[in-house]
Amino acid sequence: MMSSPTTNVCSASLAMYFILILASPNFVHHLQADPQTVEAGHGCSLTDSENPPAFRENRAAVFSSLAKNISLTRFATASNGQGVNAVYGLAQCRNDLSLNDCSECHRESQNQIVTYCRDNTGARMIFDGCFLRYENYTFFDQAVDLGVSNVCSSEDSTSPRIFNNTVQKLLENINSEALKNEGFATGKMSANGLPAPLYGLAMCRRTLSTNSCDVCLQDATKYINGCPPRQDGKALEAGCYLRYSTIPFFSVKSSSSGPSKTVLILIGTLGGAGLIAILGVLFIYRRSFRKFRTKVPERTQDEDTGEEEVYFAAEEDPKGDRQFTYDALRAATQNFDPSKKIGEGGFGQVYKGTLSDGRDVAVKKLFVKQSTRAMDEFVTEIKLISAIRHRNLVRLLGCCTRGMEKLLVYEFMPNMSLDKHLFADIAKPLNWKTRLEVIVGTAHGLAYLNEESRVRIIHRDIKAANILLDNDFQPKIADFGLARLFPDDHTHLTTRVGGTIGYTAPEYATHGQLTDKADVYSYGVLVLEIVSGRKVRDPKLPPEMELLLQWGWSLHEKNEAFELVDRRIAKGESEIDKEEIVRVIHIAHLCTQSAPETRPSMSNVVSMLTSNTEILVQPTPPPFIDVSSNSDSINIGWMDSSMVASTEPPLSVSLEAR
Repeated sequence: MMSSPTTNVCSASLAMYFILILASPNFVHHLQADPQTVEAGHGCSLTDSENPPAFRENRAAVFSSLAKNISLTRFATASNGQGVNAVYGLAQCRNDLSLNDCSECHRESQNQIVTYCRDNTGARMIFDGCFLRYENYTFFDQAVDLGVSNVCSSEDSTSPRIFNNTVQKLLENINSEALKNEGFATGKMSANGLPAPLYGLAMCRRTLSTNSCDVCLQDATKYINGCPPRQDGKALEAGCYLRYSTIPFFSVKSSSSGPSKTVLILIGTLGGAGLIAILGVLFIYRRSFRKFRTKVPERTQDEDTGEEEVYFAAEEDPKGDRQFTYDALRAATQNFDPSKKIGEGGFGQVYKGTLSDGRDVAVKKLFVKQSTRAMDEFVTEIKLISAIRHRNLVRLLGCCTRGMEKLLVYEFMPNMSLDKHLFADIAKPLNWKTRLEVIVGTAHGLAYLNEESRVRIIHRDIKAANILLDNDFQPKIADFGLARLFPDDHTHLTTRVGGTIGYTAPEYATHGQLTDKADVYSYGVLVLEIVSGRKVRDPKLPPEMELLLQWGWSLHEKNEAFELVDRRIAKGESEIDKEEIVRVIHIAHLCTQSAPETRPSMSNVVSMLTSNTEILVQPTPPPFIDVSSNSDSINIGWMDSSMVASTEPPLSVSLEAR
């Protein structure tokens, strides 16, 4: 068929339209723009301004000055105001960002830091491309602090040993180069056995001396070393930023705000390459669409039963979603052989499985006997949970549902759960250093769930059995978000006590009042267990010691808190910081106070654990728990009568075995 004149004119006009767009300065900037506004981390101080209007005015003046100057040199400092309302600010972009991208990154960091931290007297925002911090004191020469953290990707290298060695060499190189190059360096390194090169970047704040920069980068290296063999790792320090990745995330050299040479050549040849450019745009669009579209669960039907099956992999998998079918998971666990069973909790039984690609996984069979939720809704909730990522949370890899059967697939933790190391009579009990790392790491994970993730989650079942340990004994919280999958009449999420005596917050156990402070309470009990090496209740002990929470409080009142410490570590370690341990116990008592409003948030707990200078307030008593003689019920009351109305008696609560 011959095309009509109108069609030809429209086609020519369309081609010319695209050519003009491609040649425009705005489109040229769009082609090369990459402001690197992926958030790496943020933090807010624990104190709010005493005079918010004056503080906001000073902060706005500082932000205005920073925005003006950073667009010229990719770096700026400013201050405004005096006394408690003073604000000091520092902003810096990566050297390889264009000035336009730097300004855009900084603009976004200002928007986000105000959203997160509002009237907090101090805050910091770290994007991949820029850094912004303000305080009510001068901090410009600060290199390190206790708030350092690492951010690791979820994908592991297929050649971990070679990968780890290459990361170490790359970090050494870029750290060394940064000290010679005013605190900034990038690098690239290849190795036999790796499918692609590794890329690295090191950057210090420009206010640091060479020695301070060195101290900061060395400290950051210690933290980023916790990421390999993960394919991407970042370390966020007060005075520096360190990253490695399998993806080339930086420009080869610093760029100016003008068009690159490549783009200018492209503009000069657009007349002869218009059609190719259009096809290229369409190709990029289609690829981008494929990359960012929502992943759709696979569906099939069982040939024998006729039941519909839905299976879903949370991440793109080289072997596809087929590894998460019911038959594949049944084969991985040898038909759920009892010898493969590694645990059981309130949500289901857990089996160790080996997928067809050799990966070890943990497969949880959920206790759901009735079809209380639609299959699609169940998978939607799983997708929501699987999107929550943190280094102290167990990764959900996928799920499968067929009929009444619902299976969840998690990463496998070789050192199993914390309770097996705390309460068992083992030859090598956890030392204090490891226990403290578990305490701090668990706090980080809970703070992320309660306050930082896009979907705020109250765990409701924090206990030693739900803290898993990886190869390096780093803690990872399990079973988070699973309460969303069950109606109240099928789980412990009712006004009954659904766990070991003493774990559940009194307001939740007695009245069903559920807030994030219930997690804080459970965390405090867990900390006392970790310090003491004993369970929250032990009927074999003398009556005054049977309940850990009450015994710990009595020791606190007598200034004998150290008597709570596990004798295996108190005797086995020659150098042990008693003050540090007593401080941790003190924080646990703050978490287990009777009234929920008196308990700190988990982010405050993290701050108290990582800062030895922060002054701790005195805790109020925990709830009073009385175990009845038949051991089938408990009475929960308050040791401090001011916590509740005097007319309200202790509440008897039935126990449910977990």
